[in-house]
Amino acid sequence: MRRRTVLALALVTLLAGLSGCSAAGSLSLTPVDDRALAEEASHPAPTDAPPDDDERVVQRAIENGTATAVGDHPPVDERLPFRHDGRFYAVEHAENGTASGYDVGIRIDFNASSVDGTVVDYEELPAVDRETLEFVLSQGPPDEDGLEPGYDFGVGATYTESDAESSVLVPTQEYDAVRYEGEAYPIDVEAERTELTVYRYEASEVAESHEAYAESLRDRYEFELSGLSDTERTVVEDALNGTNYIEDSDNEAFDSLVDRFRAQEAVEETDYRGSYVVRYDGRLYWAEMDYGSYVTDAEPSPPEETPPPEP
Repeated sequence: MRRRTVLALALVTLLAGLSGCSAAGSLSLTPVDDRALAEEASHPAPTDAPPDDDERVVQRAIENGTATAVGDHPPVDERLPFRHDGRFYAVEHAENGTASGYDVGIRIDFNASSVDGTVVDYEELPAVDRETLEFVLSQGPPDEDGLEPGYDFGVGATYTESDAESSVLVPTQEYDAVRYEGEAYPIDVEAERTELTVYRYEASEVAESHEAYAESLRDRYEFELSGLSDTERTVVEDALNGTNYIEDSDNEAFDSLVDRFRAQEAVEETDYRGSYVVRYDGRLYWAEMDYGSYVTDAEPSPPEETPPPEP
């Protein structure tokens, strides 16, 4: 996958609006059996990605033991195993030299009154160029009335030498506009030589089945929530039917639960959230806790953990 970065004001505005309504913390508990637990604590190997997509490096590593990818950062960087054909694999990577490539920026004019020069249909572009332009073209402008004359949006990407050989936009722009769903949009392409990093991936099997992987998860991570106070139990019970968002920053019961959870080993954890294997009232759960403002070293909760808007 070419590394794409959409430079769109509307996306920045959306994220800014969401970040202002984050909860002080949250907890969710999802009941799981062996299969569900194994899938919660793993990722599917990206077999549905296009054949030349760098995320397919995972599948290639699993099938061959090793694989390489080239880019400005690792295309896949996951701590949890990947599942493929019923088995589970740890996939790790390391830098393995450099390769020549291009830093690419493409600007698009969504409200041009006329189009000068040569136009190419989106469907006729090489796959590498379609992939680079797909997101920004499919989203289109959020508000055509608010667009100014000139180029409105941009997309950044990196191209390998192989990508550039098949491209009609990099390093030389051969077309002045792209026709997408009947509309022609002027484009401006800038490409600069750069050195990209070669990443070597290695895969090793960690479990031969869902049951074997779930057993290893229970053996290492499972702990029991017991001896709860009435207020702690209320917080937990409210998390059994969906995410329990903690709106206030002085909830003593949630604060106590944060301490309980953080004293255990998490399957996956950052400074501000963790995923756990919990047994509660005799049933196994996959628990996800956002510590929010209840840990002093935590960063602000990301937008996806914000409570739903009021109706």
